[in-house]
Amino acid sequence: MYEHDTIAAIATPPGQGGVAVIRVSGADAERIVRQLFLPRPSWEKLHSHHFYLGKILEQPNGQPIDHAGLILMRAPHSYTGEHIAELHLHGGSFLTRRVLETILNQGARPAQPGEFTKRAFLNGRLDLIQAEAVLDLIHANNETGLQLAWEGLSGRLSQACSAIRDRLITQTAYLEAFIDFPEDDISEHSQQELSAAFSSIRSDIETLAATFSQGKVYRDGIRTAIIGKPNVGKSSLLNLLADTERAIVTQVPGTTRDVLEESVLVNGLPLVVQDTAGIRRTTDEIEKIGIERSLSSIEQAEIILALFDLSRPFDADDALICEKIQGKKCILVGNKSDLPQKFDAAHLVDNLDIEAPRILHIAALYGTGMEDLGNRIQEVALGQGRPGESATGPYKGVMITKIRHKVALERAAASVQCAEQGLAASLPLDLVAVDLRASLDHIGAITGQVSSEEILDRVFQEFCIGK
Repeated sequence: MYEHDTIAAIATPPGQGGVAVIRVSGADAERIVRQLFLPRPSWEKLHSHHFYLGKILEQPNGQPIDHAGLILMRAPHSYTGEHIAELHLHGGSFLTRRVLETILNQGARPAQPGEFTKRAFLNGRLDLIQAEAVLDLIHANNETGLQLAWEGLSGRLSQACSAIRDRLITQTAYLEAFIDFPEDDISEHSQQELSAAFSSIRSDIETLAATFSQGKVYRDGIRTAIIGKPNVGKSSLLNLLADTERAIVTQVPGTTRDVLEESVLVNGLPLVVQDTAGIRRTTDEIEKIGIERSLSSIEQAEIILALFDLSRPFDADDALICEKIQGKKCILVGNKSDLPQKFDAAHLVDNLDIEAPRILHIAALYGTGMEDLGNRIQEVALGQGRPGESATGPYKGVMITKIRHKVALERAAASVQCAEQGLAASLPLDLVAVDLRASLDHIGAITGQVSSEEILDRVFQEFCIGK
């Protein structure tokens, strides 16, 4: 599926640093690196998976330009399954580019984004789920996201998919036994057993697909907008969530004129929180622009923290907030609970069309009530369950984080359901078997047992060059 040429790339981030790594993979990796690296022992004494010190020689004059390290990883015992040579240089950007250019001049070509991991997949070192988990591991920004990435890399999701696939293969073989011997009619008992097996497999597939709603949260975070009228405490709440003085807080209404965004962790959940301009009716042109951006944040947010001032009576601006958040996934928060209470929550019933408004009380000035708010955010984001609890049995704790996996699982479940319906309708068994094989293909597409260049290109184009 690819040319067995030799590729090279800088595997460390651009810029200056302590160490820079250049990775070379392919049949000619060792030959190419020999042209510019002079190890302290002779090349004949170099062993695979050992670290050797030496000098980088400038080409074509052979003058030393850097002390460096070399690791040889000979096939098939390497990340890509091919010969790999890694040069560890001092991390100067000019030096690193100079050495890479020399390697390319010796016959290697620049690696494409994710091409090292793609070769690892194509050479059977990783399945497609594990390859994608490498990227998740790099991008993980919270403890649960890191754990999910590791479980993907260690093969837990692959094992879950393989277990489902094995069960589908067993049922397909059982079904085809009746197809091969048509003189033996399928008994009612056998038909019931098949139907029960189909139903059980479909249920497990659907359960695994349902974990996407939680998995996506930990992978991508939740877009969260703090909405309220001016001077209600939105900026103070953002600062509390971010644990830093991110937003300017004053007693002057309308201090925030633009949308401020900050990534925070609440109960281990990654949130992308936006502090918005106070929403009210105004003739100030600059403030109007800020309010328009606040309204845009409401449309884009997955969760809205609707903030109300408990120390002031419900007014027309509060009613406007209710109008704008109507029908959205909201958490109602009452701020300034430390002051004398003048806010009547009963007005929320009329303005939000809800029977019993659940309004959390906090005092952003003192940080009180934040634990309850964190629990409420977790409840709204994940439901009543904890991470991974929606999956049961052998799939407990396994979560999918990719829309590609979710779509493939949903298609697999739909194909099994078609097989169930066909069996119940007494359709020819070979037609029922077609649906089971389709489900097998959809499961196989997740791990890469069934793949296409289009799928692979889509997966690996998200990687950086050098990985």
